[in-house]
Amino acid sequence: MLDRRHFMLGTTAVLGTAAAPKFLRAQSEPIRIGLITTLSGPGQIYGQYIQDGCELAVDLINARGGVNGQPIELIVRDDRNSPDGALVAFRELAGDGVKLFAQGTFTANVLATLPLLEQNDVTMMVVGTSSLAITHQNYTRNMFRLGYSSPMCFGGYGHLMAERFPEISNWAMVRSDVQSLKDITDAFEAGMRAKAAADGREVNMQEPILVPYNGADFRNQISQVTNSGAEGLFNCLQGADAITYYKQARSFQMDKQFKLMCDSANELTVAKALGNKMLDSLWSWTGWYPQAAENNPTSDALLAAYIEKRDDPYPNWFVGVAHDCIATLAEAIGSTGSTAAADLIPAIEAQSFQGATGTVAFRTEDHSFAGDLTYIRFGKSESSETGWEVFESVQMAGVDFLEPATPGRELQ
Repeated sequence: MLDRRHFMLGTTAVLGTAAAPKFLRAQSEPIRIGLITTLSGPGQIYGQYIQDGCELAVDLINARGGVNGQPIELIVRDDRNSPDGALVAFRELAGDGVKLFAQGTFTANVLATLPLLEQNDVTMMVVGTSSLAITHQNYTRNMFRLGYSSPMCFGGYGHLMAERFPEISNWAMVRSDVQSLKDITDAFEAGMRAKAAADGREVNMQEPILVPYNGADFRNQISQVTNSGAEGLFNCLQGADAITYYKQARSFQMDKQFKLMCDSANELTVAKALGNKMLDSLWSWTGWYPQAAENNPTSDALLAAYIEKRDDPYPNWFVGVAHDCIATLAEAIGSTGSTAAADLIPAIEAQSFQGATGTVAFRTEDHSFAGDLTYIRFGKSESSETGWEVFESVQMAGVDFLEPATPGRELQ
């Protein structure tokens, strides 16, 4: 069992000079890692962040001499925003002998490939996906989820909002009719209710208003939300849907209708898209906010590399998580001198190191990650050239909200 002490203690091993391997390979050929992500369709914006994070990790590792003298080569494939596309990409890469994978972010696409991992004898890092199914009923030992489960990040989110804003007792919620997003709203509601009950209060959580996935017009649902009578709003739309939703919400003056507005995990992508038309104030969870990372040279180096690549001082959290997925594989290869799943799986289960997101370690039973939770509040700013600014950030220990391990079984 992984406790708080295990998660918070880490090493600062340099990837290029990781712990001495069991055996060294003097081969000159690169270590190949296949990246499967969404580079087309409504999820493209996050797929690009994932690709950026993985590419920057490879660049930083190779600049330090690679892993045991071998460079890393990243082979990128578009899952075309579909399970079938993910399967095509995986089978192509596995058929070409690739044994190391990173994949994210949409749950359905990841679930399509999980049954193939063991039979192909590969090791996969799942990038960011929060769905419970990944580490519960669809668990496979060949997969490690470097992401934050719904009960952890969104249960913690609900807890924080109930703690910080006890006067908000009536909540509306918006999401697409997708199981992974239902997991998120369920977790937010559970965290909210648990904290309120502990404080002797009750909260009213209205039934989520459902919107079409990959929609173009959300004005009917926005009207429903603004007429709900709620004081707080939790939005669980993702990617391009969320951006369209917030742009259309401006004409309804939604930020004037609610005392408190929370976004699930789109964070500063919303602010960048809206610019000087940004909402007055919006909370969001984030998996990596480098401006709040203290005494973390890995985070500092990644931020500097990202700014050089994109001229953007505010990378999306997927960049940090994707970086740490590649770093996890590199650490394990460095310590074992092997790319075989039989060697890497126990090595990853045992290792702990400092990544961009903080201490990277996994619970042995189900390969869950419990990193620090970060929540930021940002909004419109007349004094900023961008039209927006971050007002505050809050960090919490993710392990305090991590659900019990039930590998191979649905969480009850």
